Amino acid sequence: MLTALLLLPAASAPADDDAGEEVPNEGLAGELRLTGMTFVGSRGDVTQFVLNARTAVIRPDTNIAELVDVQVRGSEAGEAEEFEVRCDRGELDVDTNDFLAEGDVRGVTADGRRYAAAWVRYDHAQSLLYTDAPATMQDSTGSFRGDGFRYHLEDGRFRLTGNVKVVQQ
Repeated sequence: MLTALLLLPAASAPADDDAGEEVPNEGLAGELRLTGMTFVGSRGDVTQFVLNARTAVIRPDTNIAELVDVQVRGSEAGEAEEFEVRCDRGELDVDTNDFLAEGDVRGVTADGRRYAAAWVRYDHAQSLLYTDAPATMQDSTGSFRGDGFRYHLEDGRFRLTGNVKVVQQ
């Protein structure tokens, strides 16, 4: 379930008077433009990530939020911070909590590895952060480059994929 702070109370409408359920963004005639947006992604009562964006455009027909100047901090099962992503722009699927980060994407894993790529996707259902774009990763042993990476949040596994090379400094 995704809670969009500052968004849902003003934009929600009853879906069915008998059921008492609310459908986010139902009844909006056009897009919703916001400044200083915060989204909280959770499962049950456990916060899994907090996404901040300088600006957001919510399109009710797709439930996609187009974001600018984005920072995401997250954890799996509400434990200590497990990942951070920063990017120039992104898209958040309000229904699934999946997001796409684009433009100067950089981040940090729970154990301190730093990564960078042109784009990174987060698959909320699989707790997977990944890219197939050329990526760099720096940890305590050095700097590396690969054709992409997979970061499995549940167990903290980070793996560079394809043509992995040590970067000389």
